[in-house]
Amino acid sequence: MEAKRILTRENELTVELRETVKKEFYGFELSFEEVYYLDYKVDEDTGIIDKNEKVKHYTKDQMNRNLKALKSAYMIAKGAASPAEIINFRTKYHIAASTLSLILGFSKNTISNIENEGVTSLPSGRLIKMCLSNKDIMNKYITFCDSIDNQKKQELSNRLMR
Repeated sequence: MEAKRILTRENELTVELRETVKKEFYGFELSFEEVYYLDYKVDEDTGIIDKNEKVKHYTKDQMNRNLKALKSAYMIAKGAASPAEIINFRTKYHIAASTLSLILGFSKNTISNIENEGVTSLPSGRLIKMCLSNKDIMNKYITFCDSIDNQKKQELSNRLMR
């Protein structure tokens, strides 16, 4: 993915930067990827720009993405499945994201959305984690899924129980 480019105070293009940060949040030490760009330091009282020092600045979009990343890290700390866990599970058992969504009773794109944007709901994240970590539960969900034909159910069950 190409890095987003942002104009600085001097109308020069700069690239969006990424850094793994640690934050204390509701008693948890969380680690997540923060996005920002560098620009000159500005004295908030005088408005004077210090061209000798660059500091982190954030666009509105970056702030929203950083808050989503923090929220997702918090949900994972509280027991939700991480996007990486879901991707690893799907890869290991050759299950499409849309199929896993249907098996678990979510809309067709929910798993893809979680993988790309992070965990959005603690109950959903915990349910996914529980199913990923217990093949018997996942197998039950496959059995009860009305959106998948019996041949596909058998295929999925066989892959899962190997």
